[in-house]
Amino acid sequence: MRSFLLLLCVGCSGLIGDPTGDEPPIVEPDDAIPVGEEFRCEGAHEAGPNLVRRLTLGEYLRTTQEVLGVNLSDATSALPTEPPSDGFSNTAATLIVTLEHVAGYETLAFEASERVDIAALIAAHGSTPDAFVESLGLRLFRAPLTTDERTAIGTVFADESFEDGARLAVASMMQSPRFLYRVEHERGDGSTVEVDPYDFASRLSYLVWGGPPDDALLDSAEANALSTDAAIEATVDRMLADERAHVAARAFLSDWLGLSRLDQLTRDSDRFPDWDLALAAEMKAETLDTAEHLLFDLEVPMTGLFDTTVAKMSPRVAAYYGLDAPDEDGVVDVSGVPERGGLLTQGAILTIGGNDSSMVQRGLFLMDVFLCLDLDSPPDGVDTTPPPLEEGRSQRFYSEERTENPACGGCHRQMEPLAYGLERFDATGRYRTEDEFGNPLRADGEVRFGPWTEPETYTNVGELGAVLSGSERVQDCLTLKLSQWSMGRRLRTGDACALSSLRDAILESDASYRDMLVALAQSPLLRTIRTEVE
Repeated sequence: MRSFLLLLCVGCSGLIGDPTGDEPPIVEPDDAIPVGEEFRCEGAHEAGPNLVRRLTLGEYLRTTQEVLGVNLSDATSALPTEPPSDGFSNTAATLIVTLEHVAGYETLAFEASERVDIAALIAAHGSTPDAFVESLGLRLFRAPLTTDERTAIGTVFADESFEDGARLAVASMMQSPRFLYRVEHERGDGSTVEVDPYDFASRLSYLVWGGPPDDALLDSAEANALSTDAAIEATVDRMLADERAHVAARAFLSDWLGLSRLDQLTRDSDRFPDWDLALAAEMKAETLDTAEHLLFDLEVPMTGLFDTTVAKMSPRVAAYYGLDAPDEDGVVDVSGVPERGGLLTQGAILTIGGNDSSMVQRGLFLMDVFLCLDLDSPPDGVDTTPPPLEEGRSQRFYSEERTENPACGGCHRQMEPLAYGLERFDATGRYRTEDEFGNPLRADGEVRFGPWTEPETYTNVGELGAVLSGSERVQDCLTLKLSQWSMGRRLRTGDACALSSLRDAILESDASYRDMLVALAQSPLLRTIRTEVE
């Protein structure tokens, strides 16, 4: 009974990756967009490669929960660990399937088939084999089944009672590439065309909800009713009113800000005796809860995350920061606390940089995540060992040596002054004006929004947040990050025209999370595909 994956994998060569379990390296595409030219449109939009995208673990669990009503979150040890790659957990190039995955998906499929309320599932999808397979298959595969699929799955009913056959059908469909992957089949001449309505419904669903399309979306796909901007906007608004939209937003925010690192973040217990993983988890929740409150409840522009004067946090985190206790909704007003406000003053960000709060690590993080800028690796042979902090030699002291050094200043001037505003925060997010050696700490610095721009100065972390909030480059970077997340791949030169029109649409709006999702859903990035040559 346990050969369904092979049975249904006919024609899926190339979907199963390296059987050794080694993760493939990220390879920069030949046509990657140069930094600073992401929105330079020269010609027409050309859809990117037609990637076969495996469901992430979160997408897999949400799909199983919503379609089958089964929670498998306690059984995920059957699958190998999958850390984020290339900045996001949904990068298609690294979401391969190893033999360990095959065994794990088989285990989970049969676990789901045993846990599912089979009587309720039959009542919802049909009491004959044909009806059951057709209806449930539409939900699990996110599109109608092919004749071959209906025939193959239908064979499991031959020698079983209807309920046992239905359980086996569940197990078989959950091991099919049509379930495990978001397979978008398009045949043609290699040109850019409108994506199939069912595939577009899935693209919308996994973007806005992080899970499968519901009946309404599938009905819209069947009627091809998502072909106009007005219909797309109304659909996105309907989806955003659903709690599932909050789940997807938190998943994006967690990936974008690299919050998974907090799950195992340790600190030197002698220097930071109050630090533990429970506090780390509460700081992670602080950032996600604050962002969710701002984006959904207050509907602020996404750049408002940098200069907000409200935050949601636990009483322990508030006490750790030296703030008043949160109100009954978990909200703390920090408008009267100059050193607190915005993402940059939250522990989830301030714990970047290790025990010594490295300005190099903090600056590189801010460049990549908020400015979408990058730097070459240091030349071979360069000693990158952090120098020791001591009386008279603070982080700022060593940083200014590096930025003024002709040999390395070109790169370090791009990244480290970004982090100067965070120097008064230690490696656990606490504020102080002197380090442990008595060195006075400063908070002034400058931001370079690219080597092609003049720096903007700031005198404290509040001004730094305001500079970022008002920056067009930061807004552009948010557009690029959300676009990469939606496509599951690196952006390429062929995307530039679509990105340019997307940027214009976003800048014409309030640039809230809602506005950005609507503009993205209406853009050629989501609505087109490059056909495969027949």
